[in-house]
Amino acid sequence: MKFDFIIDVTNEESPIPTIRTSELLALTPVGGVVKVVVNKESAIKNIKTLIANNPYELIDITEVVDGFALYIKKCNERAS
Repeated sequence: MKFDFIIDVTNEESPIPTIRTSELLALTPVGGVVKVVVNKESAIKNIKTLIANNPYELIDITEVVDGFALYIKKCNERAS
């Protein structure tokens, strides 16, 4: 799968994976895709919550050697 940016937050303790993912997505242009590599179920859950509460779309989750890769697309801002 194609992506524009990648962040590896494996072995990071909560809430660091979510914070770093949020920071990168804030800098990502609309339409950009970020690949986030994690290895903890709690990080996946928290990042999914981040996606649900922001103009992001979870495109895919795939299993990788040491965990999972989440592909997140930044969408247009939601209308107020």
